[in-house]
Amino acid sequence: MYAILTSKPGQYRSEPGVGLSAREQYDYQFCGRVRARFLIAEVQGAARVRIVEDGPDGAVNSVPAKFLPTFKTLEAARAELEALIRFGDLDATLVRQPLADEAPPPAPTPARVHVTFVPQNERRVSAAHNSNLLRVSLREQGGIPFKCGGGVCGTCKCRIVLGIENTDAVKAKERKHLSDEQLAQGFRMACQTFVLGDIAVTW
Repeated sequence: MYAILTSKPGQYRSEPGVGLSAREQYDYQFCGRVRARFLIAEVQGAARVRIVEDGPDGAVNSVPAKFLPTFKTLEAARAELEALIRFGDLDATLVRQPLADEAPPPAPTPARVHVTFVPQNERRVSAAHNSNLLRVSLREQGGIPFKCGGGVCGTCKCRIVLGIENTDAVKAKERKHLSDEQLAQGFRMACQTFVLGDIAVTW
């Protein structure tokens, strides 16, 4: 069984007590403002809800969950929430929020990334996500200098002038050729660098 716990910012919040397990959490937004928060909780046995008043005193009441409407399935509880917020054509919506112990959903991985070779008249090319920078340069005639291509010589040293956050972690081979100061300035070795998002590179 499932129950819906309601909180109103600035007034009170409802928290799952004994016998209640949080499953999903939503903000109720009306005209762009959060007017309430809803928590769908699974009910197990003689469950209780903690009602905590906002304010300096913060009084806490423990209420039996049997006084709350319950729903047989999670889908039925979601449908009830959708019905609760519908008032004609008013601008009301539910926005899913991560639970306290739940990581937010990962950002979508781009299918393609773009590399701009600044010395080549800012030539911009497309590549697959997580492509090796030197291989992109070779395939697209980007012009990054190289000799060994295996992290030994250091010839392919380049500087990521835009999008350094869109590259993977610095490798041990790079640290043999690049100082901490150079790494902080965005220098990488193209043969050891993989592109995770749009970047611009020079050398």
